[in-house]
Amino acid sequence: MLLLSLIFSMGEGLVSFFGWISLGAMGFLLLYRRLERYFFIVLWLSGVYLLMIIGSLISFSFYESNGNFFLLILGYSILAGSFLLTVYLWYFVKERRNMIALEGNYVPMGLYFLVMVLFYWSSLFGVVGWIRWADGTLGTPLLYKALYFVAELILIPSLIYLSGYPEDRFIAPHLEFMTDGGFFRNLITNISSGNFKLDRMKRNIEKDQTCPICNKTLEKEVRKCPSCDSPRFFYWCDRDEEYLVRCPNCRSLTPLGRKRCIHCSIKMSSRIKCSKCATINSANEWISG
Repeated sequence: MLLLSLIFSMGEGLVSFFGWISLGAMGFLLLYRRLERYFFIVLWLSGVYLLMIIGSLISFSFYESNGNFFLLILGYSILAGSFLLTVYLWYFVKERRNMIALEGNYVPMGLYFLVMVLFYWSSLFGVVGWIRWADGTLGTPLLYKALYFVAELILIPSLIYLSGYPEDRFIAPHLEFMTDGGFFRNLITNISSGNFKLDRMKRNIEKDQTCPICNKTLEKEVRKCPSCDSPRFFYWCDRDEEYLVRCPNCRSLTPLGRKRCIHCSIKMSSRIKCSKCATINSANEWISG
């Protein structure tokens, strides 16, 4: 729908206008149905795109028409604000990834960062191309029209990838089946996506059964979510009297409550997200329940 909307936007007249608006709205509605938990990312990126339009209009259209230097500063400031919002979104998603990784599933985000950079620059070039194309007095309109089309062609899959990636990947497979019905949901999801491997799930559960500090065999204790009472397993060392969780970076067991992993020194979160109700509570609330 979004690609069809882009094609209609290249034309002129009421038919093209209504095709552009209606197909674009349908595309966003489909994204809303598809991205049950992370649709706010679509809205966030749409807000970034809107700021780019406002900043670019002020910098590259109003400024050139009026010659007021204040307009140039204002436009660039708005563009800088859109960049900061993009960076903050990356930080927010990365922090969410780190919290969910405490449940045992570390998701690399290098490609996600590169696509976010691609989204930002394709948005900027698309907006600038559209503004220059709309103003036929500046340069060659056909060239700017092509710039707008190519940039938007890159922008659309980038938007879908950035919005859908957390929805698809922020899952803890070896914890999902420990809650009621979670195993079957996870089984269907992984088989349908072609990446289900039972032996890999078993290895995730069975490895690192000894304490990394005293080498004593660990026990598994069930604790319930403070919000919905869903069960979750924690490793327990009765010699050191500490609970252990997996590090989101190196995947080794490290004592719960430490500020940094004892193996790779990455910063650890003191909060844990429930894989069923999605609420986030402190580790103390979990282990005291």
